[in-house]
Amino acid sequence: MNKILTTEIWHEAKKLARRAPRRKLAVAYVTTDHVGLRTGDVLVTDASPRSIKSGQTDAKLLAKLHKAGVIIHSREGLHSKVMLIGKHAVVGSANMSGSGLTEAAVLSDEPTIRSGVASFIAQLCTKKSRLGAEDIAALCKIEVVRTGHPKGKPKKPIRIRRLGNATWIVGVFDLKRGPTEDEQKRIERATSDINERLGAAAEEYDWIRWGKKGAFAKECRVGDTLIHVYNPKSGRGRTITRRRAVLLKRTEPNWTRIYLSDETRDSHEINWSRFQRILRAADYPRKVQPGSVHRLEPEMAHTIDRKWTRVE
Repeated sequence: MNKILTTEIWHEAKKLARRAPRRKLAVAYVTTDHVGLRTGDVLVTDASPRSIKSGQTDAKLLAKLHKAGVIIHSREGLHSKVMLIGKHAVVGSANMSGSGLTEAAVLSDEPTIRSGVASFIAQLCTKKSRLGAEDIAALCKIEVVRTGHPKGKPKKPIRIRRLGNATWIVGVFDLKRGPTEDEQKRIERATSDINERLGAAAEEYDWIRWGKKGAFAKECRVGDTLIHVYNPKSGRGRTITRRRAVLLKRTEPNWTRIYLSDETRDSHEINWSRFQRILRAADYPRKVQPGSVHRLEPEMAHTIDRKWTRVE
């Protein structure tokens, strides 16, 4: 579903937010909480001293949100207006303020759009960008002189890796042996990094260990979407989930390790038999086996996604 929003952007966003388990926003300037942010939600905004001083971002509102348990990051020079609200992504022109300007946005539940927004926000969140109580308290002391726009240029441009938009079917198996001590340290560092940036429990993030050769290792990018085929050691109880976003890709001495977003209610875990019926209903031309790795054409990825909840 793709839909253009104009005058109803924040009305629609707030309605979706009431039902969503989590909300993640990267919105340049924030003076009003139009969404209803809650504990564990993520807000990335430009809370630089120059934006606070000009009144583009409200430090007192940030203090209120932080006290409520919202995870806040500041990225000077941010100009994006994107939101991930449950299973929907919103990409548009509107800051979270009462500017009164004519705005527009696209509301989408397309997996590739959602994965891209999720990965973009994850890249913006770093340990250094996260604001603590002392940081926000210092911002609240800045005298506000409303100029309508921050003066000067940002100190440094924000570097974002090129986002992928591919969809993959990837079959994975339990490892015969657990990670080595060195691998485990790397996993803990990566998981801790994601956890600290996004404020989620470390155990929510699955990872895939892959060799360095092959198309998947070379071509998979942060922002791609996986249809994840999990094959347990027992050989029984195989499960397939969709809409898993690639949040982080790390190269290790012997492996490529890919970290995935947590499963959500609309991932719709299904069994192998039903997955095969979905593929047949979508007229997928290739044979999919438990260990298959297929990169899907965009139209086929869209068709499979639409068939997911309609085929019994």
